Amino acid sequence: MQRLPREDGDVRVMVRYPEAARGSLASLEDMRIRTPDGRLVPLLAVADVEVGQATRRITRRNGERVVTVRATVEPESLGEINRAVKDGYLPELLAMYPGLQVLKGGSQEAEAEFFSEIAALYTIALFIIYALIAVAFRSYSLPILIMTAMPFGFMGAVFGHLIFNLPMAMFSYFGIGAAIGVVVNDNLVLIDYVRRLEREGMSPPKALVISAVSRFRPIFLTTVTTFVGLIPIMAEQSTSAQFLKPAVLSLAFGVFFALFVSLLLVPALYLIGYDWQQMRLARKNRKSGNTDVTEAVPASI
Repeated sequence: MQRLPREDGDVRVMVRYPEAARGSLASLEDMRIRTPDGRLVPLLAVADVEVGQATRRITRRNGERVVTVRATVEPESLGEINRAVKDGYLPELLAMYPGLQVLKGGSQEAEAEFFSEIAALYTIALFIIYALIAVAFRSYSLPILIMTAMPFGFMGAVFGHLIFNLPMAMFSYFGIGAAIGVVVNDNLVLIDYVRRLEREGMSPPKALVISAVSRFRPIFLTTVTTFVGLIPIMAEQSTSAQFLKPAVLSLAFGVFFALFVSLLLVPALYLIGYDWQQMRLARKNRKSGNTDVTEAVPASI
């Protein structure tokens, strides 16, 4: 094949035998090859022809020749198949062809790209959440305290998938992001009320107890109503609702699991921070020789 330039673009010129002369392998016996000195000799005089298996088309990716292997499998058996190929087949194939590169494609390639993108987006989102809370409370440690429930929301999403015997899907991580927003909001409601009572002159331990009792009902009702409202979708068995289930499970169980963290772990960590600051204050007073140690309401923990 050759390309000839023209005014309106290139013209492809292909020279080939008539269809009758290239319709069977026997036509190779009559094929002539021109030698460098201009003579025409039979193809079989200068080459050995063997019949074997070959690819129907040579494809390339980034300039490298590739062979695509496709398969349609059940989603539940995909992990087992990947392990079998990786442990049993690929080592032998790589030993036979040292320069071979194995790339994942199809749904696995899309999944790997999705995880890399969502990891970057979640990192940005978490940084923005931290910055907003730090500016609002004028503290560098309180945002970390409020965000401690986030990993437990992820654990709740995992347990929810295990209970319903569903694998983690791409939509599961969207549900985890929604659960993180609800969990952060619950902790903000609690800690904001604690700080308000502290500014009114109440000691942190007493303010935390009063806040936990006062904010228990809104936090509990927010979680329960969210969970109960999602039960119909979780119980739905129709095919059209199956793609929504991973996101719904992540949101429902993530919020429900983080409820106990918001009501128990976050207050405990807040008091630990307060006790640690009191110890630092007492140590500082002992070094300065001041034995009059008064309880101080911390501006930040």
